[in-house]
Amino acid sequence: MYGKKLAYGVKIKEIREIPGADRIELATVMDYTVVVKKGEYKPGDMGIYVEVDSLLPDGLDSELSIKYNLLKNHEIGKNMTDEEIEHAMKALQEQSKYPYFEFLRDKKFKIKSMKLSKFGVISQGILFRPVDLGITDKVKEGQDFTIQFNITEIVQDEEEAGLNTGKKDGWLVRKLMKYKWFRNWRKRHNIAEVWDPSFPSKSDEENVQKIYTKMFAQYADKEWVATEKLEGQNITVYSEIVNGWFGRKTKRIGVCSRTRELNPNGNSHSFWDTVKRLHLDEKIKNIPGEWFCRGEHVGPGIQGNIYQFKRTKVYFFDFYKKVEGKWVKLNFDESIAFAKKWDLPFVPVLDEHYKLPEGHTNEQGVFVSGADIMLQQSDKNTVIGYNLKHKREGFVLRLKDDYNVSFKVKNPNYSI
Repeated sequence: MYGKKLAYGVKIKEIREIPGADRIELATVMDYTVVVKKGEYKPGDMGIYVEVDSLLPDGLDSELSIKYNLLKNHEIGKNMTDEEIEHAMKALQEQSKYPYFEFLRDKKFKIKSMKLSKFGVISQGILFRPVDLGITDKVKEGQDFTIQFNITEIVQDEEEAGLNTGKKDGWLVRKLMKYKWFRNWRKRHNIAEVWDPSFPSKSDEENVQKIYTKMFAQYADKEWVATEKLEGQNITVYSEIVNGWFGRKTKRIGVCSRTRELNPNGNSHSFWDTVKRLHLDEKIKNIPGEWFCRGEHVGPGIQGNIYQFKRTKVYFFDFYKKVEGKWVKLNFDESIAFAKKWDLPFVPVLDEHYKLPEGHTNEQGVFVSGADIMLQQSDKNTVIGYNLKHKREGFVLRLKDDYNVSFKVKNPNYSI
């Protein structure tokens, strides 16, 4: 999720006119739609696309930034005219390390979805011409510019972002984590805080706008399962058989956030509090074998608690069983049966027989892509909790007969 590519080279797939707009038009990159100045791009051109929820850097040092804000708020320069203040502010902006980002200063350099209600379009992300960013070399599709331009992702939850990592493990610990004996030793002594490399990979589905074309080409005739994308924190409760003293086998329970395992003897971590209160540790420990149960942690203090729960809850969406030393993911039917048998809450299922929509030309003669159709479908209210008038964050699609294939459809109106 965090630490991924946020700015990268893209080829303009299509340019669409926006009826009634004289100065802007709609560019399509992958299956994202981005508002651009009219005439800046044509199909086939290369651009640098920056994703929604990215944070561009402030190119002014702290002293200049403070001075800029004081001028803007008229706290200094009281004897100056408005024109002189504006000129002084522009002079400061010209000293920015990233002058091409300065037009976003009033938006605090945050890239968000933008709805142009007047024209009935949504712009997702932002598109730059390479030359406007001082890039003269040829840009390749997928070329990563995230680090070059010091772009980071907006952090709404440090635990979910993997930034609230508590104790920092050194290079030697990270190296030794490759060995099972060392991992078992840490677990036997309840020493956590790092991600066990033997676990299934960390969960983070791609956005529909990135991979719809590929998914439709491969799976247009397949059935998918649509589940509501919950606004919370990624959580895993797992069971594992480890060697105890004198070779005795014991089963232990572990709890993980998106990026680390959490110490049960830590500073009363909320994940463990929820797991114990809901008796999820006991339930999963009683299931024969070894299991890795991944879900969403929702409720008070988490992402605004849009569901208005009075206490935290967990809804599971992935189950893995260890078979001959490897984690094997259950498919949909197996997951539903497993959750029901062991009384484990499952995420809300919206459609068990979803088919990927195909793009078409509407009555106005405008082509509507399959990704656009899915984004429209995502714009509905949540189906859980006590605030059913609240928009849902979107939905997640998983291939019904192969749960390893999945992607997400985030409601473009959710954060507008």
